[in-house]
Amino acid sequence: MVGRRAYDLMYRLWTPWDAVGVRPELRRLADDGELTATDHRRVIDLGCGTGANAVFLAARGHQVVGVDFAPVALRKAEARARAAGVEDRCRFLEADLTASDLPDQVGGPFDLIVDASSLDDLDADGRAILAGHLARLARPGAVMLCWCWYTARNELPRISFTGPSRLSPGIDPGEEHRLFGDAFDIEVLRPPHRHEACLLLRRRADVAGHA
Repeated sequence: MVGRRAYDLMYRLWTPWDAVGVRPELRRLADDGELTATDHRRVIDLGCGTGANAVFLAARGHQVVGVDFAPVALRKAEARARAAGVEDRCRFLEADLTASDLPDQVGGPFDLIVDASSLDDLDADGRAILAGHLARLARPGAVMLCWCWYTARNELPRISFTGPSRLSPGIDPGEEHRLFGDAFDIEVLRPPHRHEACLLLRRRADVAGHA
């Protein structure tokens, strides 16, 4: 797991994931009317970075809380929201997603959860803690979109500078069910990159634990 200071430095210098912008699956689901501000009004964007997804959703009328542990990223996200004129619908908060308790300011429950590659950046303990938070933050029927490196470790190169590797693997297929299967129904959507996936999760209403 890369630390806070390293991320702050990257956000000052260069972050390749910023070039991705709004995730295409999120844009498609919004354009198709499957994610609307009426049905999914309250949104939390985990590891929001510089706020591309958060500002996109706020511009469509959603109320968004963006959470990240990198202050430099949050300042850039706030500036992006102001430039887009949606600062009244975006609230950005510094927090560690692997802390045993999230700050009360996070709020919840939420109708839509967005995670653009925070989960797969955590170690096993961190992933388990985050999964517990999400089960509590998601209201029954809530949707979660989680983008992650997704492939078996033995299929990865030993070292890679452009994707996952055996030294820095993503989500092992099946791990998503161990993390979220008790509370969520899970569908795996695959973008073009062979080691990447978008997980679509829906919070079941027949289990306890929501906020």
